[in-house]
Amino acid sequence: MITDPDWGTIARSLSRRHRIVGVLPYEEGTVAPLSALAEDLGLSWAQPEVHHALRNKHALKELVAQNDPDVRLNVFRKVSGPEEVVEAVRDHDLRRFVLKPNDGSGNNDVAVFDGGVGIPLLREYFASSSSEVLLEEFISGQEYWVNGQMDESGTPIVVGIGRYYRTDRNGIENLDLGKSSVGPDDPQFVALRDYASSVMRAIGLRRSPFHLEVIVDERGPCLVEVGGRFCGELGTLRDMAHHGPQLDLIDVAAHYYISDRPLGDLPLDWERVRSFWTAVATGDSERDQRLVRVDGTDEIQDSPHFLFWVKKPVPSDFVFRTTSLTTRAWAVTLAGTHDQSPREIIDWARRTVHLFGMHDRAWSTREKLPMYEGLLHKAWSSRPRWYEMKALMQPVQ
Repeated sequence: MITDPDWGTIARSLSRRHRIVGVLPYEEGTVAPLSALAEDLGLSWAQPEVHHALRNKHALKELVAQNDPDVRLNVFRKVSGPEEVVEAVRDHDLRRFVLKPNDGSGNNDVAVFDGGVGIPLLREYFASSSSEVLLEEFISGQEYWVNGQMDESGTPIVVGIGRYYRTDRNGIENLDLGKSSVGPDDPQFVALRDYASSVMRAIGLRRSPFHLEVIVDERGPCLVEVGGRFCGELGTLRDMAHHGPQLDLIDVAAHYYISDRPLGDLPLDWERVRSFWTAVATGDSERDQRLVRVDGTDEIQDSPHFLFWVKKPVPSDFVFRTTSLTTRAWAVTLAGTHDQSPREIIDWARRTVHLFGMHDRAWSTREKLPMYEGLLHKAWSSRPRWYEMKALMQPVQ
């Protein structure tokens, strides 16, 4: 929210008003700037070089390759235009490749191309891109995530592993429709745990949660990207529910954000993780529109599989045509035993929830009342607060 920040000035202003003991980067965009601010505040948590790399996909993979050449990585290169793409594809004999924003997140503006793609199609991609572009070799296989926590010495502690389910929809390849956990008895569990630990040691991150994504093919795991933060979509709450109430990952992260005192072994319960799976079902929308009616949410909540909503759809929500995680229409966390297929339960949830918007048909005024009530509630909830006005009257100096 701060344009062209002078972190030194901000740090001095904050230090005059408060005793700063830590900074908490709660989502992707806050990691790098808060690391810079922490350095100016003299906080021992700060690792600006590492956190900069975590927001720069090319720099991150270069860091891994430099510190541990044995970690498998795919071909990656920064490209500034179609000609450089064609050159890279030819140099590395790539059958398929991916173009993505070098500082992106949430699967936004990610496109997959065949090696023989023409210049005009590449020009269209670069014309729509507003940031530096990274080219990566396409690895064909199942995509997984690994969640964990780095301790005070930079040792990774893996707390959760899972697989993604993808589909082609709305003209987007590899669109997320759900995900489910992978337990210690899964054939890929050990390989994913060990690979993620090697990557995180090579990065050198410490005192931070992490969320890592990999693709597994016939050669094993290969890095997609890493976030120096909690897993999105309330994934941290999902990992905590899986291990049990004795594990508070938010408390652990908060401790390490402000202290380098060792916490020792975390109270992980892998036997409990073995006993059931957790999953997330994600809903999509074919168009941009305001919702008038939502059916099926009661059936979801009454199901024995229901844990909690990540994003519950309600009348008055504005849903976007789904092209990435950030434009998903709804998401719900589910659980089940191993005699039940998580993919089948995810598909059931997606069939159960139905969204009806302004463009679907003509609605009477009475039918639109829940939408109007929801809009009034949103307006009231977002009203200006006194503390916000007070903050605006105390500019940074």
